Amino acid sequence: MSPGIVLAVLIVCIGAQLTRLLVPRRGNYLLAMVCAVLGLLAAELVALSGHGGPMLGTVPPAADVIGIVLAEAIGVAVAAPRRLGGR
Repeated sequence: MSPGIVLAVLIVCIGAQLTRLLVPRRGNYLLAMVCAVLGLLAAELVALSGHGGPMLGTVPPAADVIGIVLAEAIGVAVAAPRRLGGR
């Protein structure tokens, strides 16, 4: 497995975990993971289209982080707050 893919997986896991820590009442962990993966893929596609097409996973991680942050923000905004205790 290439180091770029390992780094991408770590960024996705950290992004989803940070979302769950910062906004615990919005959505669930699965939603956070899906948003992180979609953000990573979108960032990779945007970076690939602007750089002439390097291999997937070789674009700078900053682009991946920005994509994940944007996707997580959209996911948090769309997700309804969870109700604790059935209230």
